[in-house]
Amino acid sequence: MMKRGLTLIEVLVATAIIALLVAILLPSVGAARDQARRAVCLSNLNQLSLATTMYLDEQKDRFWRYYVNRPEGRYWWFGLEPGGPPANTAGLRHRPLVKAKGVLARYLRSIDDGLQCPAFPYDSAAYFPKFAARSASYGYNLRLGPANPSRKTPRRSDFARRTASVFVFADGVHFDFNPGMNEGHYIDHVDDPAAPFAAGGFGHYRHSGRAGVLFMDGHCDSLRLTSTPYGGAVEAGPAGNVTGPGGGPEMYGY
Repeated sequence: MMKRGLTLIEVLVATAIIALLVAILLPSVGAARDQARRAVCLSNLNQLSLATTMYLDEQKDRFWRYYVNRPEGRYWWFGLEPGGPPANTAGLRHRPLVKAKGVLARYLRSIDDGLQCPAFPYDSAAYFPKFAARSASYGYNLRLGPANPSRKTPRRSDFARRTASVFVFADGVHFDFNPGMNEGHYIDHVDDPAAPFAAGGFGHYRHSGRAGVLFMDGHCDSLRLTSTPYGGAVEAGPAGNVTGPGGGPEMYGY
């Protein structure tokens, strides 16, 4: 007996059903991927929470500086740049970095991926790789770690009644120029983020419009942007100050 092949109508119906199933499933797959990235990000922030606590316990509650200059180079909080940055760093890519010399390196489970958020757009054409290795896409609250040696870094105890509302790290992004973006090694409050060519470190709301935030008391949260967004080009999500519902700088510790 000869087997009957599929008719054109049957093929078209089957194709339409497959296309419909794909259209239904793709958003679910995308949502699941976003949830997985957010979960990894929050896990990384929890590791930073443990590392921060151990560091502060050993250092009499005092926070570390964003960077410190030594004869052998510049110790950024995320690693040593041997020799320090050159006099002119404009356009200079892939600068050397020893991540094992970072302030929190010995407390972290991994320095290879523990400081990298999986949702940061490293593969974007707009990403400018300052360092040879991916260093840190979580921004350190610059209010806690001023680089100016004449200013003391605060102690955790200085914020005794506010540790649950002052952040230490958050999903970050940094702009030296526009267009272009790099890892958010620090986050500082900017009075007018929408100003043309505003530069500095901002919170990066890259998880479906949310940013992972680590607070001083050790808890993590996923927050939406509640203030004026950064006015320049940015990928993977909006950028702006890390603020509460009122939009003020209180979460920085001011």
